Amino acid sequence: MPIKFGSVGVAMKSLVFVPLFAFILLVTGCSGPRSSIQANGSIVWSNGVEEKVRVSPSNEHFVFLHSGFTSSQVVVYSRILGAGTPECEYYVNEPKPEVRLTICREGEVELLESGIVMNVGQLTVYADH
Repeated sequence: MPIKFGSVGVAMKSLVFVPLFAFILLVTGCSGPRSSIQANGSIVWSNGVEEKVRVSPSNEHFVFLHSGFTSSQVVVYSRILGAGTPECEYYVNEPKPEVRLTICREGEVELLESGIVMNVGQLTVYADH
């Protein structure tokens, strides 16, 4: 069966178009959905990483937004009622109760997993404008 030149042109265009289309999807898809969570604070961890956080007005919740390569994940820590002291408040990660935060009066933060300190840092809450 003879090869028609028109079909070769279509095949060549497909070889260029398909990878280009896949690249465009990858680039636009990786930008991910934008979160409506507005940070009003940040934690600078001892390893130099700075994480943005949303502190609820009542200090009942801390909301972190972790952006990954293909998606974003919201992590919520809720205050453990009755467990706080005048110096510190204690928060639990709802889906992973073994992960907790301790936040003290001067903004000192400890991240604990199963009672072991994983990281320490300093919380700064921005003033409302």
